[in-house]
Amino acid sequence: MKWPRCISMTGVLLLFGSLSACGLASARGTMASERPWASEHIEGLPGDIRRHVLGHAKACGNPAAATHYFSVSIEASGLRFRAQHFEDFSCARRSLVCRPHGCLHEVFVEDGRHQRLVFAIYARDVTLTNEGGIAGIDVVDAAGVRAFVWNGRRFAPLRTPRTSR
Repeated sequence: MKWPRCISMTGVLLLFGSLSACGLASARGTMASERPWASEHIEGLPGDIRRHVLGHAKACGNPAAATHYFSVSIEASGLRFRAQHFEDFSCARRSLVCRPHGCLHEVFVEDGRHQRLVFAIYARDVTLTNEGGIAGIDVVDAAGVRAFVWNGRRFAPLRTPRTSR
């Protein structure tokens, strides 16, 4: 008779331990617990990009803040490219960063020491791509999807149009 009681007690302890571990795991740094508009998303940017974005914040008339996906990056063509999505940027004067057809998107290239702006456009969305090691940008706007490819100095339009997403 003691055997089933032992199993039951072990089962209860395992269940309790599992529930405790789940509670701890969900309490740690999930995106749901993150502040949606946070200055940390700007403060963590590389210096040249941060200074550039702070200029936008000054024009907007409010402290710099952005959501988690304001800045995304990829490595391609032996470089790091970083895109800023201003639909995810807090701006009191919204018309400075967004227009009816889309928001500002800026792409910087990093050379290890500095970052420089190499592409800017108002669009619905911009996606950085890495196809065969070559950096690219897909721009979604009212006309559909337009593709640009890195030529070593800038992003040039790809002559063959891509199908829309």
